Amino acid sequence: MKKKAILGLLLSFLIIMSVNGQFLDNYGLNFGTGYSNQYWQYKDERFANQTEWKEYMISFSGRFFAEKYLSRYISVRPSIGYIQKGFMDDVTLTFREDEEISVEDKRVVLHNLSFDFTTKIIPFNGNINPYFLLGLRADYLLDYKSIIINFQGHDHELNSGLYDDFDKFVYSGIIGAGISFKELLFLGFEYNPAITKNFESDGLAIHNRYFNISLGLNINQLMK
Repeated sequence: MKKKAILGLLLSFLIIMSVNGQFLDNYGLNFGTGYSNQYWQYKDERFANQTEWKEYMISFSGRFFAEKYLSRYISVRPSIGYIQKGFMDDVTLTFREDEEISVEDKRVVLHNLSFDFTTKIIPFNGNINPYFLLGLRADYLLDYKSIIINFQGHDHELNSGLYDDFDKFVYSGIIGAGISFKELLFLGFEYNPAITKNFESDGLAIHNRYFNISLGLNINQLMK
């Protein structure tokens, strides 16, 4: 059901872009590389020294977008797509006395369906246009991959119970800038500061931080 729902949303977005081809000024795809991290804040003073940003993780994103100009210098650009978030964690576990296991794959990957609504500000018009972005993002957690260790021939997934309790929807801001080339290609940079937390209990609070650089293509401009 989850995969069908996602496919239905993506197809609906494509149909809307096609049907409204005369209404929309641009529509297309962008793909990018993300730089993702999480802040784990322990509220109990006994564990305060464990409060920290984790290690950054390189990730992938791919989105469909549509754009409508409200004026010569302002447009709105909603999008939907897939974004990986998460972090790297340096974990060493002791199962028996004097026996330590170091984890080679440190990644905790959160697989998200992302919904964006951004306002694009274009200072001036030409063949090469700089622009700025301000907006909001909602991420829906589809699945996750936790750190997996192998001990005595068996795989063990770490903190799976914690990630099961992550909020399905989290919200963040979008602050970005970029440059477009003849309205056909654009290169953009975004920063997502967290608005809501991924997880919060009496003892622990967790939230995301995410940077992205992406390359986009306006399909309708390509077909002209």
